[in-house]
Amino acid sequence: MSAVWLQGIAAALALVWISLLRAMGRVEPSRSIGPDPEEASDEEHPVEPEAVDVAPTYSFSGWEEVLAKEDGACRFICNNPRWNEVPEAYEDFARGCAEKGIGFVGLEGSDWVAGRITAYFDDCRLMPLLWEENYQVHLAQGKSLFDLLRGTPPFSIIVVSVKDDGSQALNHDWQEKLCEVGIRSLTREHLRHSYINIIWKKYHHTYINLYEECSDGPLAKRYDQGDFVNDFKFPMSLEVESAGYHAGNSSSIKIDGRQYSQNLRGMNIAVFDMIDSKVEGIHRVDAFISMYEDTAIYRAVPAEGEKNAS
Repeated sequence: MSAVWLQGIAAALALVWISLLRAMGRVEPSRSIGPDPEEASDEEHPVEPEAVDVAPTYSFSGWEEVLAKEDGACRFICNNPRWNEVPEAYEDFARGCAEKGIGFVGLEGSDWVAGRITAYFDDCRLMPLLWEENYQVHLAQGKSLFDLLRGTPPFSIIVVSVKDDGSQALNHDWQEKLCEVGIRSLTREHLRHSYINIIWKKYHHTYINLYEECSDGPLAKRYDQGDFVNDFKFPMSLEVESAGYHAGNSSSIKIDGRQYSQNLRGMNIAVFDMIDSKVEGIHRVDAFISMYEDTAIYRAVPAEGEKNAS
C-alpha cells in the first residue's frame, strides 16, 4: 500500500472525527420547553453588548418569601439558567428545597407540563409555552413596572431604553396606569419600536417627561451636565440609545460615561438619585411578555377561569 494511499485514508478519518465532534456539540434535546424568542431575535440581529458596569446580582430572597407565604403549596420549581450566576446561593437554595420536599423540573423537556402539575418559576420566557399548553400563569411575588416607578424616590431621574420590544404586553389597563407614572407615548401599536423615556420624578406623584419618543428607526439622545430642559438642569451627563427589533436590537444607558443598561429585551431602566448623585437602581422588564420585572416569581396552574399575570 503506497504512502499516498495511507495519507488519504488518514485524512479521511480525521475529517470524519472532526465532523462527529462538531455534531456532538450541536446535539439538541428531542423536545425543549419551547423556542427562546429573545435568543432567536438576537441571532437575526447580532449586537455585541457592552457590559453593564454595575449588574444586579441574582437573589433568592423572593423565593424565600414565596415558600414562607405558600406554606407547603409549592411542590415543584422550574430551573432558571440565571441561578448559575450565584452557585453558592443556588446550593443553599437547593438544599433548603430538598429539606422541604420540593422538587426541581428542568427547562429542557416538558414532562412536567404533560403531567399537568403545578409549578413555580421565575423565568418569564416560559409563559408563551405554558399559555399554549392551557396553563394559567399567576403572579406569586414581584413588582410590576407600575409598582417599580411608583416606588422610586422623589428627586430621581428615571431612564428607559427599549431593546427589541417594550409594548406587546401593554393592554389598555396597563397603558392607563403607566400614564400616571410618565409612560405616555408607548402603546401596544408600537410593537418592536425603539423607545426612549427620560422622566424627572419631581415629587411623590409628579412625573415630568424630559424626553419621550417612539420610532420604527433607532433613537439616540444626549445631555451634558448642566444642560437645561425647560426649568430642569441635568446634574449628570446622559447618553441613551434604543433600537427596536428591526432597527438594530440594542439598548444603551450611559450616565457619566458608565453603562447601566443590561441590553436585554424589553425595558432597560436606570434610576438616578439626584440627592445622592448616583444610580440607585438598575432594572429590566421584559414587556414583550410580562409587565413585571425580572425578580418576579410566578405560579403555573393547569386550570382555567382565573386572570393571567400578564
